Amino acid sequence: MWVFKGVLFLALLFALVYFFVTNSEQSVDINFFGKAFLGISIYWVVVVSFLLGFAASFTLAAFREFKFHREIGRLKRQHAAKDREIADLRTLPLKPNSGPEAKRSQAGASKGE
Repeated sequence: MWVFKGVLFLALLFALVYFFVTNSEQSVDINFFGKAFLGISIYWVVVVSFLLGFAASFTLAAFREFKFHREIGRLKRQHAAKDREIADLRTLPLKPNSGPEAKRSQAGASKGE
């Protein structure tokens, strides 16, 4: 699998280099929010677009990662609280039943049955 990824990466890299070399003398005019940028090399347009997309994706991924870490922390605290509750229930002293059958058996024992 790593060989396939490496070959794919190299193919994309060569395609990118070929694109930049063949279009190195190309220039474009950009009108961005009323500001005109004239004669910008297409190389810089592609690089800046890539960097803006990368920054946006990284920011969204970082927020998602922080949300997951908070959720993991909350679940760990909840798990620890449940473990403490189970440990407390295991250490409770055993008491005789105080229900109606227990009262009858105690009354029968006192009568000498």
